Amino acid sequence: MINGKNIKIVIVEDDLYYNKALTKYVETICESILFKEHTFEINSFLTAHDAIEQLDDLTDIMILDYTLVNETETDVLNGENVIDEVEKHCPKCKIIVVSAAQNPAITARVMKRDIYEYIDKNINSKNRIGAVLQRAIVSHTR
Repeated sequence: MINGKNIKIVIVEDDLYYNKALTKYVETICESILFKEHTFEINSFLTAHDAIEQLDDLTDIMILDYTLVNETETDVLNGENVIDEVEKHCPKCKIIVVSAAQNPAITARVMKRDIYEYIDKNINSKNRIGAVLQRAIVSHTR
């Protein structure tokens, strides 16, 4: 494991409450004793457009909601649009897609992409997100 690694994490979630709760949860994981040797830069966005505009080529991990609704945008983007941009700008970024979409066709299509993990958004998804995030951090620091 590399000592002193800076890890950039991006959260893209359109639901304000869930975004804030998820960001706090990710901060808690990153501040744990497991990762005390690393520094973390965590940025969260409510829209796909904002995330894409601020996309850093050095982003290491992205937690991405698939369905991104924003009534102020005329050009509504979804998780696949964000994945396209991430693959262009930071191909080594580990993308964790979190989705409440109950559409098997969407799930299958996203799982065929070069993503790190796909998690169904439900009452138990917080624990799954935490476990997958910890695994992504560990694999990234090796």
